[in-house]
Amino acid sequence: MLDFATHIYTFILPLFVGNVLHMLLVKRNTFAWLARPLSLPLFGAGKTYRAFLVMPLVCGFTCLLLRTAVLHDANLGWSFAMGFILGLVYLLGELPNSYVKRHMGIGAGQSHDRLKWLQYVIDKTDSLLPMCLVYYFLVAISVRDLLLLFFVSFLIHVTFSWLLFRIRVKKSF
Repeated sequence: MLDFATHIYTFILPLFVGNVLHMLLVKRNTFAWLARPLSLPLFGAGKTYRAFLVMPLVCGFTCLLLRTAVLHDANLGWSFAMGFILGLVYLLGELPNSYVKRHMGIGAGQSHDRLKWLQYVIDKTDSLLPMCLVYYFLVAISVRDLLLLFFVSFLIHVTFSWLLFRIRVKKSF
C-alpha cells in the first residue's frame, strides 16, 4: 500500500498542473494550429487535438518530476507513463459527456434548464471516475483511499474551476 501523499504526487498534482497549463494555452491561443476540434458534430469545438497533445505530456512530465524529486522514485519510465496515462484517460473521460450534451443541444460550458445540479456534478466527475478506475488497477490503493482521492480531487476541481472562472481564465464555472 502507498501512503496518501504518494497518490497526491501521482494523481492530483500532475492533473492540476496539466489542466491549469492547458487552460492558459487555450486562453492565449498557444499552438493555435492544434486547436482544431476532434469532431465538431460529435464533441463540439472544445475537444481539440491541442488538449490531447498537451495534457498527457504535461501530466507525464509533472508526475515524473514530482515522483523523482519528492518521492525519490527511480523508476522514471513508470512515473512518466502513469502521468501520461492519467492525462489521456482524463480527456477520454470527457468525451461521452460532451457527446451527450452536443446531441441534447447543450452548448459548451452550458447546461440544460432541468437538473442543473446533476449536470454540474457530471461535468466535474466525467473524467474523474474513469481515472479513478484506471488508477485503482495500476497502483496499490485501498478502496477507502480511492474514495478519499476521488472526493479530494472533486473538491479541488470545483474550487479551482471557480477560481479560474473568477480570474477570467475559464469562461464558465
